[in-house]
Amino acid sequence: QEKVSTNEDPGWMIALRSRSSVTNTTPLASLIFNFSPPTDGKPTLLSFSDLQLLFRKFGHALQHLLTRTSYMEVSGLSNIEWDAVEACSNFMVYWLYDLNTIEMISGHFETGEYLPRKTLEKLCETRKHMSGFDLCRELYLASFDLEIYSIKDFWLDIVKKLWAEHLAFPLDPRDSHPCSFTAIMCEEWSAAYYSHLWSQVMAADMFSAFVEAGLDNRDELCTVGKRFRSTFLALGGGCHPGEVFRRFRGRDPSPKALLYTLGLKQGKVPDVQSCKHVEYNLLLKASKDERLK
Repeated sequence: QEKVSTNEDPGWMIALRSRSSVTNTTPLASLIFNFSPPTDGKPTLLSFSDLQLLFRKFGHALQHLLTRTSYMEVSGLSNIEWDAVEACSNFMVYWLYDLNTIEMISGHFETGEYLPRKTLEKLCETRKHMSGFDLCRELYLASFDLEIYSIKDFWLDIVKKLWAEHLAFPLDPRDSHPCSFTAIMCEEWSAAYYSHLWSQVMAADMFSAFVEAGLDNRDELCTVGKRFRSTFLALGGGCHPGEVFRRFRGRDPSPKALLYTLGLKQGKVPDVQSCKHVEYNLLLKASKDERLK
C-alpha cells in the first residue's frame, strides 16, 4: 500500500505473462493506479482525468490480453514501434468524449443521478480549449527533439529557429526549457518524442471509423469493433503498425480526424480517401490559424 501510494507514476500496466502457443501460456496483466483511497465512509471517486488515465491503461491491457500472436517476443505491446505503442491507449480515451459513454459511467455516488447533459457537453468540449496552441507546442517539441539529435548546432540556436516557426508568443531571452526536457534526455523518447503526437493522429483516425459507422448503430459498431480486435488488439508486434492500420482503415493514417476532434478543422466525419504521407504542414497550418484568431 505504501509503495503504491508514494510512487510518482499515477498509473501503469504491468505485463505479468505473455501469450505463447509454444509454451501454451495465456497472457496475464496487472493494472496499478494511485487513486485516492476511500475516506470518511465515501468510496473512491474518480475525476475526469482519473478516468482518462484508467481508460488509457486499460487500452494497454486489452492489447496485451487479446493478442493472438504465437510467440511471446511479439505478443501484446512487445516489438511494437515506439510511434505506435500509444495508439490503442489514446484510442480508448476517445470513448470518454462520447456523451452516451460518459453518461453511463458518471453520476452522483449516493443517489445515482446522472450528470446534467449540459455539464457533460461542456466537459467534452474542454479538449478544444487552447487546442491550437497545445498542438503547436507539441509540434515544436517534436521538431526540437529530432533537430537536437540530427544536427550539431547549439541548442539555443535550434530553439530560436523552431520557436519562430511554431509559436506566436515571443521567446523569453531567459527561457531555457530544453534543459528540463527530461523526456528526450533521461527517458526513452530520444529522437522519438514525435511518437506522442503520431499516436494521437492514429487514435483519432481509428476512432473516426466508429463515428462513420454510427455510434448509435449497434450492428455496425460490432462489425467495426471485430475488425479493430482482429487488427490492433490481435496482431501485437508481429505485424508492422502501418500495415495493421491499413488492414483496419483500408488506407494510411490522416491527421484530418485529429484536427476535426480538436476543433481546428470544420466539417463532419473526415473523408476516407487515401493519403500517402503525414500531412505535417496541415497540422501546423490548422493550429496556427486557430492561435491567430
